[in-house]
Amino acid sequence: MISRIFLTFASIIYRFMLFDTISLQLFTQTDDWKENGRIFLQGDFFMLRDFALQGRQFLVPAQPYLLQEGRVVWVRRGEASYSFNLVDLHFEAGDLVVFSGDTLVEKKGHSADFQFDAFNFPIVEGSGAGDAPSYLRLHLDGNSETIIGQYFDLMWQLLHTSPQFPEENIGMLTRSLLCYVGSLYVQPESSPSVSRRDDQLRRFVSLVSRHAIRERTIPFYADQLCMAPHYLSTFVKQASGRTVMQWINQTVVKEIKVWLAYSDETAAQISDRLNFPCPSSLTKFFKRETGHTPIEYREMTRLHVNRRL
Repeated sequence: MISRIFLTFASIIYRFMLFDTISLQLFTQTDDWKENGRIFLQGDFFMLRDFALQGRQFLVPAQPYLLQEGRVVWVRRGEASYSFNLVDLHFEAGDLVVFSGDTLVEKKGHSADFQFDAFNFPIVEGSGAGDAPSYLRLHLDGNSETIIGQYFDLMWQLLHTSPQFPEENIGMLTRSLLCYVGSLYVQPESSPSVSRRDDQLRRFVSLVSRHAIRERTIPFYADQLCMAPHYLSTFVKQASGRTVMQWINQTVVKEIKVWLAYSDETAAQISDRLNFPCPSSLTKFFKRETGHTPIEYREMTRLHVNRRL
């Protein structure tokens, strides 16, 4: 069961036509990134070793990015804070995080000595993800950290000793690593440190991150969680300090921001893609939530994003 949760990361639906905007920085600024650590790029695959961020502006603060591929990130030194699908997370040395695709990322900050290893893996178009979380995190003990290190070392050696990209071997090692991490992960419902309320909130947040593009009503999420709409509204407000509609609206706003910053689609195309009845509805919604029109936001954001890409 636990390993199956990880393997659902290989069956999550892509948001079509939009690049993984974090990978875009790696593939468009390769020479600059090589100054920060060891890097391997081949096709759509990347692997980073001993990667440091000091002296480099990685991700514009307060600008959401779309992490569309799967990721395995192993924090080696220092600490960092990021927001993933509106949830603030703090990482420190020894943490291993597996991200599914379809995740909105915002930078909060990191220590000067923050350093990590990472690689990506493809998300195959499908429909088997259910309400699987957008990320799974655990803190490695000495033994598990040694084993994870061996996985990373073997992958790195294969990438640099094979005459051509060892796609099949890397794929098998990735699946094996995910299964191993799954064996270490304690499911929330079986952990005494995680309450049933926390698990229900996690499920709600996961559902919103996956469905807010199309579903923006409280009854939909109440039905998915087998709750009465009034109970869901009360529960979410008490558990998170935000209302159900705040979670939904803030997620939709970040979706719009990503499309405005990283695509050339018009407001009409974005409104259709994100299930607004017309472009004026999207403009009115975005202006109410952010204080800016989509055109104003696109112009402001391009000034910052284009400096990085």
